[in-house]
Amino acid sequence: METPARYHSVAIALHWLIAIGVVVMIGLGWSMVEIPKGTPDRAFYFNLHKSIGLTIGVLVLIRLWWRLTHRPPTLPESMPAWEVSAAKITHALLYACLLVMPLVGFLGSNFTKYGVKYFGIQVGPFFAENQALRDTLQEVHETVSFLLVGLIVVHILAAFKHLLLDKDRVFQRMLPGSR
Repeated sequence: METPARYHSVAIALHWLIAIGVVVMIGLGWSMVEIPKGTPDRAFYFNLHKSIGLTIGVLVLIRLWWRLTHRPPTLPESMPAWEVSAAKITHALLYACLLVMPLVGFLGSNFTKYGVKYFGIQVGPFFAENQALRDTLQEVHETVSFLLVGLIVVHILAAFKHLLLDKDRVFQRMLPGSR
């Protein structure tokens, strides 16, 4: 099987859909907790956050399946071994966070009396209300969000390093429509 020079258009589309969704979710997640309890807006934004989060979770699963069934472009031979290792570790951690976030959020929501309203469709709750377990899962969700933001910053800085310093076309491989 030949190694492509750039990512497939499906991988690129999934990457950017997930990236945009995650940026929206971080902003939404960190701002919605400031909405006072009991206001109608709070329920709307929490349900929107849960709906988008579950959608991103499904997109990440599709992206992982695509990645496992389609060979990605190889990294330049000029990249030092430590950078190749760092890239692999960072990507693995990004995927782990992107899987843990919706899973833990979904589970946490299902230990409340509300469950999840997926774009208006009630899903759950599947478990008895358990505030202590919900709080623990919420703490994991929040902690992973900070880790995810750190990994995103590293990912973006590495991408711009390839674009501006290395000029090795690694950055362009994930851009839509570029050749």
